[in-house]
Amino acid sequence: MTPSCKITIDGQLVSGVFASRIISCKVTDKEGVSSDTCSIQLNDFPVAAIPRKGAIIRIWMGYGVAGMAYMGAFTAEEIEVEMFPFSMSITGKAAEMRGSSKQNKERHWDQKSVKDIVSQVASENGLQPVIDDEAGSHVYEWFAQQGESDIHFVERLADRHGAIVSVKDGKLIFASKASGKSPSGSALTPVIVTPSILQPGSARVRFSDRTQYKAVKASYTDRKKAKKLDVEEQSDPEGAAVYRLNEQFADEAEAKRAAKAKAGDLLRRQATFSCTIVGNPAARAGAPLTFAGCRPGVDGLPFIIATANHDYSKSGYTTSLDGESQSGQRAAG
Repeated sequence: MTPSCKITIDGQLVSGVFASRIISCKVTDKEGVSSDTCSIQLNDFPVAAIPRKGAIIRIWMGYGVAGMAYMGAFTAEEIEVEMFPFSMSITGKAAEMRGSSKQNKERHWDQKSVKDIVSQVASENGLQPVIDDEAGSHVYEWFAQQGESDIHFVERLADRHGAIVSVKDGKLIFASKASGKSPSGSALTPVIVTPSILQPGSARVRFSDRTQYKAVKASYTDRKKAKKLDVEEQSDPEGAAVYRLNEQFADEAEAKRAAKAKAGDLLRRQATFSCTIVGNPAARAGAPLTFAGCRPGVDGLPFIIATANHDYSKSGYTTSLDGESQSGQRAAG
């Protein structure tokens, strides 16, 4: 199979002038508000028109024509031309929340669900909300944005609910972490890493007890009893210490949800991986990954991809991946 890459800039296919000139194209797909990025390098001789700053770049990668997958839309941030020899470099970033999203705000919501809150923030920033049912179902009696930006606010909300938040293709996505599913509920394509697709020397799995805690505690105020109470969620039964959340929560349900989310995070960080494989355009952040036929103690462990770096060039197409355990794992077997 022959690796292929298609690029459009402001709706115009980069062909004829540019297609044969693509030296390299890199796309980074990652979890979190941190925007996805692209980096394109072109042979610029004979010289071509310089794209405008802010141009919309769309990228497809894969094999042949039928085997290409859409990698996302990006805004051209920086264009650089070199002379003698002539080349052009374009870097882009996925569309972000508006500039006002970085301004600190003071406000609150009463009797609103997470879905309601995130939808309002998305709308204010010109984004379409995409929120999965599990992550968006909780209803708050009262919840405040306290002198923080929209970006920081939605990240804090995501942490409380064991979710990830990201901006992709004009959408503000709020989805359950490590579910292996898209916000619409459809399963993301699993990646199975075998020796035949691994780049030599690239595969690593790390097991660590730095995040090994027996449980996570969170406190809330019982208004009727006028006292502070604790809730506890189990993390790793083999742990000894208890992790305490510093934030004071409004009620028991909030505290339990936040403690459960943190317990899951701590478990997942006990095993992490990184590897580089033959280019796979279906490998995306949030998708499940397993190793097969690679090593006893590693094969079959369920991981979730956190970052997928797709790297196309004239010499080939590779995908570099990293992530963490789906549910907290030690060596298998």
